[in-house]
Amino acid sequence: MNRRAALVSLWVLVVGCGGGPSTRLHTVGKPSGQGEIQFAVENRSSSVVNNLFVIESSAVASASRAALTPGTPDQAALWGRDFLKSGLESGGSLRIPIPAPGRWDVRVVDRDGREQHLAGLRLSAGGRYVLELQEGGWRALRYALCDTKSRHPSNRTS
Repeated sequence: MNRRAALVSLWVLVVGCGGGPSTRLHTVGKPSGQGEIQFAVENRSSSVVNNLFVIESSAVASASRAALTPGTPDQAALWGRDFLKSGLESGGSLRIPIPAPGRWDVRVVDRDGREQHLAGLRLSAGGRYVLELQEGGWRALRYALCDTKSRHPSNRTS
């Protein structure tokens, strides 16, 4: 494959995995420094979100390589609780309880197995925050690029 064809293929892959506006965290007003953290996730993408995870950034930073590998038991153990009982439709929103101020990571997975991982979101006491999931944030899982039939989570039997 010549260089130009390789660049065109790469561009198609990048655009296909996440074209459009980027996902953003909005701070609504100024955090008071006291009280609960109000944190909501709004799905402004065209994809249904199937899974939503929130953990302290320090847990991700100190995680093993296996825990950062998509679809592994170590990854499931790292991220823990899925805040969605059913899909978060396009245009839907959900409030997520944040137990303490600090830096937090959010990971969402859509029905096609694409994910968004937002790292180091700084959430302060008494703050109001809205995380807008947009089209530009979706990324294909690493294994999905190579072998979507056998490794995609929906095709697993165990």
